[in-house]
Formats: sequence, structure tokens, C-alpha cells
Amino acid sequence: MADAVRNGKKHFICHCSGTTEEKIRELVEQGIDDLESVSRLTGTCAGCGACETEVSDLLAELAER
Repeated sequence: MADAVRNGKKHFICHCSGTTEEKIRELVEQGIDDLESVSRLTGTCAGCGACETEVSDLLAELAER
């Protein structure tokens, strides 16, 4: 997974809710590390659903650390 900021711009994981990779990383640092909770708190995966795989992949990557 790429850094939370790419070329000086925030990397949006979910454009429908405006959720960035940085926001999801912050939630994981706070102990919120499951898809349902992240979705409830940010609105990810609740719109078009196109971000679900990327959110899941990021959560899995962060769980490995």
C-alpha cells in the first residue's frame, strides 16, 4: 500500500465519504480495526461500495504490523 500522502496530496480511500488513508490509519491506532466499525465511523463502504476492497486490504496490512 502506498503512503497516506502521494505527491503532496491526501490519498482518498473512499471518495463518497471523503475518507483518507490517513484517517483509517488513525482509527487503527485507536484500536478501531475492523471493517464494520471503520465503515460506521467514516461512511466508507456505505455509498457505492467501490472502496471495500481497498479498505479491507489496508486494515489487513495494518494488522500485520
